[in-house]
Amino acid sequence: MKYRFHFLIMVVIVGILSTLLHEFGHCAFYWLQGIHAGMSLTKEFPLRDITSHQYAVGSAGGPIINIILILVASFLVSRYRKKTITWTIFSAVIVTNVFYLVVRSFLALLKRRGGELGSAGNLIGLEYFVVAILFLLIAVAALLFWMRRFTIRSSLRNGAYGLLLFIIYFASLLVIQSIDSKLFWHRFPSVQIDDGRVYNERR
Repeated sequence: MKYRFHFLIMVVIVGILSTLLHEFGHCAFYWLQGIHAGMSLTKEFPLRDITSHQYAVGSAGGPIINIILILVASFLVSRYRKKTITWTIFSAVIVTNVFYLVVRSFLALLKRRGGELGSAGNLIGLEYFVVAILFLLIAVAALLFWMRRFTIRSSLRNGAYGLLLFIIYFASLLVIQSIDSKLFWHRFPSVQIDDGRVYNERR
């Protein structure tokens, strides 16, 4: 029970750090295009008007970072003994980034529009629902790899704990996003995308 509590705390901490890296990924892909961009705790901001293609490239940066984090953590976690602090950190990286892919994919499917997934998918000619399903498959594959590699049993108890981890992770991000939107988003400009959309629109 004590270890489960420690892992829950680690998931919250790593979830916040992964979110920052996700936003950094967006910014990096804008910078590569020569576009100045900034970031807050939960959102990236291009600092001038952009084309829809430039927005799509910037949108791709965040999810790519999440996938890279999953791949790197999946490789590294196998090098450490279960329940060591290093194993716990890399396992939390896998779990939190799997959670992100699941959340982003389900939101896209429920809203019937892709958001950043749709924009990124358009770069390679894929509809948002195809990208969402691919993300879900990556998430399931990563989670199954982690569970099987370390013989984590599929049980009602572990399922309930996994659901608790997801709820705490999601709730913590909602709280941080709420704080972030009130304190920081207004400090960045609203910019125009050439297809008519306004990014960071004032309400």
